Amino acid sequence: MQLQNFGRQNIEPVGYRPDIDGLRALAVVAVIAGHAFEGWFPRGYLGVDVFFVISGFVITLSLLSGRSPSFGAFFAAFSLRRIKRLLPAMVVCVGLTCAVLLVIDPDPKASFSAGAAALFGVSNFALYSQELDYFSASIRYNSFTHTWSLGVEEQFYLLFPFIFWFVFKPKGNRDARALIYVIGLLSLLSLIGFVLLQARAPMAAYYMMPLRFWELGIGVASAAFLHHRPIKVKGAWQSLYVPALIAAIVMSFVVPFGEKAVGHILIVILTTGLLFVGADEEARTGLLTNRSARYLGNISYSLYLWHWPFLAFGLLAPYSILSNPGVSIAGGFCAAVLSYHFVEQPFQRRATPRPRLWHFASALMTVLSVIILVAAGNTYRKSLEPSQLEAAMPTEALPLPESGLPFDPTCVVDNQSRLLQQDTFEHCTFAPLAERGRTETLWVMGDSHAGHLQGALLKLRDDHGFGFHLVETPGEIFPVMDPEGFPPREALFEEVRRSWRAGDTVVLARLYFNRTDPLSIKNDFREWAEQVGRLAMDLERQEISLILVGPSPMFLFEDIRACAPRDELGCAIDRDTLLPLIDAVHQDLAAIAQTHNNTEFVNAFEKLCPPGEAVCSPLRDGRFLYRDRDHLNTQGAAQLSELFYTVLQELAL
Repeated sequence: MQLQNFGRQNIEPVGYRPDIDGLRALAVVAVIAGHAFEGWFPRGYLGVDVFFVISGFVITLSLLSGRSPSFGAFFAAFSLRRIKRLLPAMVVCVGLTCAVLLVIDPDPKASFSAGAAALFGVSNFALYSQELDYFSASIRYNSFTHTWSLGVEEQFYLLFPFIFWFVFKPKGNRDARALIYVIGLLSLLSLIGFVLLQARAPMAAYYMMPLRFWELGIGVASAAFLHHRPIKVKGAWQSLYVPALIAAIVMSFVVPFGEKAVGHILIVILTTGLLFVGADEEARTGLLTNRSARYLGNISYSLYLWHWPFLAFGLLAPYSILSNPGVSIAGGFCAAVLSYHFVEQPFQRRATPRPRLWHFASALMTVLSVIILVAAGNTYRKSLEPSQLEAAMPTEALPLPESGLPFDPTCVVDNQSRLLQQDTFEHCTFAPLAERGRTETLWVMGDSHAGHLQGALLKLRDDHGFGFHLVETPGEIFPVMDPEGFPPREALFEEVRRSWRAGDTVVLARLYFNRTDPLSIKNDFREWAEQVGRLAMDLERQEISLILVGPSPMFLFEDIRACAPRDELGCAIDRDTLLPLIDAVHQDLAAIAQTHNNTEFVNAFEKLCPPGEAVCSPLRDGRFLYRDRDHLNTQGAAQLSELFYTVLQELAL
């Protein structure tokens, strides 16, 4: 009986280990508890690492005893088993979840994109390209965030058959040592990359298969080692080995670590130890082999698929019964049971046929059918009268003037999924309107808080004829603070320097506060202010003005969809809570403006949260001014256009 990812199926006559089903149960419970009760299980997400090790282990066990006449036959049979095992439950989950989202989610675009990608096994790439940080609060509103780990495994399943076949040669060579050496080397390289990128590119380290290969690879190497040299656990304390390892794993889910990489490495070591000790039947424990644990392990794939959508439903429908995490978990459990017995099992009981092209074509057509149906449902929904929440949410960005291209990704550069193109500067620079008598251009630079000013700049151009240039560099402020620089921003600035003329204005905007509770000023602010002062001197010599955009209010809600349009106080924050931080930033910005005659700063805070109000609200007259807790939408940014115009007039005088 073969053990496979998250569940068990009848494929190859290899030794069945009931303790691995129990280990799956432990892992999936940790993941669900971590997602639903993060305060109690701050490292519950490490359950995914346990799944990775198990997947590498059991997939290798299933292949070690098999034989195939050729690599083509081997790969086709392997791929068909993977599709049969994973796709049916995934299709049902994605299809039904999207149907619910059409009703309750006013902005399901990110979820639909991740869901479609999950059906092709690439949702980790989709989430990475959307810059969705797994540990951010708003990620919980995407109903398919959790499928990133399935994408990692499915990509591993594309690569591993090549390694296995050409290293192990299942048609004749029974010596697993070469497989252990090759997988061990690749896993070591993967682990080094994972550790090094934890600080520099944490999302890549978390989402990308090559940087997670080491966890699956350790499972592969463990299975190959046990195949090559079975072990026998000896000693008077052998009955305590497994309970001790289980206790250590549970503690790993609860106790926080200073460095995330340490937690990942520790949980992989403990899981591997449990797989080795459990290889001896006499050392196993009823903690993992009892009937309840094995059943949870059997349904763990469906349970993993369904728990997250139900938790997301509770957030998207905050006044429903699903807003209670316990109810959401119960709903996910019921859905998982139904999925296991009526979707997974019927497919698993069917004998795997000899692979034919039509098998793979049928799988592809099924996936495309689901995507087409969801897209049609979304189109129909858009044709209906928008819900109150949808009507209250203006667009995040508007199409670019003249070309009609989308602002993102045309004018967004992060040097990852959105690269600087040869025509970026041209597409994102708009000349002043000569018919209005204007010759001035605003050269706007900065992180995403420069990008969220697009609505103000478009209104300034429409109302007063100013030209503008805007390229957003998320997470990268200007002047650039990184010692190694940010080449795309520096290249764009050189283009700006070649293009500006006396009388033009440079506009700088940035994120000033850490997204924490309580809020705090970012550590690099003072150093940045010093560099801005030096920039102001350089601009003054060239008769270029400088506008510094002060901070806008920052809120504490997780996602704008958690706010009710009719309740302007529900997501508000006390003005007095923000004022000390705002005043501290304003003091430094004002000092720069007083030192340099060519510099002014825009007090966005007072415009968006007037002094006479006790609270700052993300709403005004039933319409949201923000797209998230600290970024303005197009309507919110438009509120600042006349303030910009007033400051520009003062600079001209």
